[in-house]
Amino acid sequence: MFILQVAACILLPIEDIDLLTKNVFWRKVKEYLLVAVAGILNAISLYCFVNPSNLVAGGFSGLSTVLSRLICVAMDGQIVAETFDKLQSIMYFALNVPLLIVSLIFLRGDFTFKTIWATVVCTLTLSLLSAIAPDFKFHESPLIAVLFGGIIIGMSMHIAAENNGSNAGTEVIAKLVAKYRPEIDLSTVVLISNLVITVIGSIVTIRVVEGATIVIILYSLTYVILGGASMGMFNRGFDHPQKFMIVTREYDKISQEILTRFKRGLTLLEVDDDPDKKVIMVIVQFRQAVQLKQIIKKCDPSAFTFVKDVYDIFSRPSFNRSYKTK
Repeated sequence: MFILQVAACILLPIEDIDLLTKNVFWRKVKEYLLVAVAGILNAISLYCFVNPSNLVAGGFSGLSTVLSRLICVAMDGQIVAETFDKLQSIMYFALNVPLLIVSLIFLRGDFTFKTIWATVVCTLTLSLLSAIAPDFKFHESPLIAVLFGGIIIGMSMHIAAENNGSNAGTEVIAKLVAKYRPEIDLSTVVLISNLVITVIGSIVTIRVVEGATIVIILYSLTYVILGGASMGMFNRGFDHPQKFMIVTREYDKISQEILTRFKRGLTLLEVDDDPDKKVIMVIVQFRQAVQLKQIIKKCDPSAFTFVKDVYDIFSRPSFNRSYKTK
């Protein structure tokens, strides 16, 4: 456990520490700090953008929002901002506690502890924002709320996932299902469940919030979809690699151009039904793709080419930095 590792580093002399090396310790510290940032961003997206515009997020964040609105109406006859903000943080934490307990039992490990940490940080941030920044809310334009809130929550999910954590809710459910039913397409299940929660929550919001219209459903759905798209964008990066597979007779010319211009290695594969052709397999950065297409068109306009996004590269941590297009 990370807490025991930290305690060992504090209590034991450096030479007696067997639990982990310094590098591993500081890597863990960095990961937990980044997961905390993810929790803070999650809270900012909810507090500053989603709630003021009467939107409904997906997952347990959306459930906590809807339940808080219902309780506010039951208590005060209307939604009072101060009461709602306090309830939101409590409901968010309360809804996630049973799920986190289940995660502790069945998943254990680093993921669960980081998810608990992200949940605690998000809850505390929601409470802190309501106490020190009650007016730090953007409710003038739902479109602005959707755009910025969606991008921020996408960034939050990306940071948490990159450091083996999550923002709890449906992400934990997906992890649990994946452990026992790996054949299920979890991304689709999570997306559908989030959209269902958003639609139902938006309908409830229309009923209980004065002035809320059916447009809330569309804005909320856009927020959820944009959040997922933003997460994918951050996962790929802004200059993500692309794999080119080029079937050509002019493989010598194209290979030489690639080696000269991009300073990048490539792989030649045989073509079974045509000994005069070969397949060039090469990975380039997104910014280099246009120039590679121009090279192919110049050397062999009839070359059969297909391109795929590459989401990760192992054993070459300097891939993005070392090679630059001339």
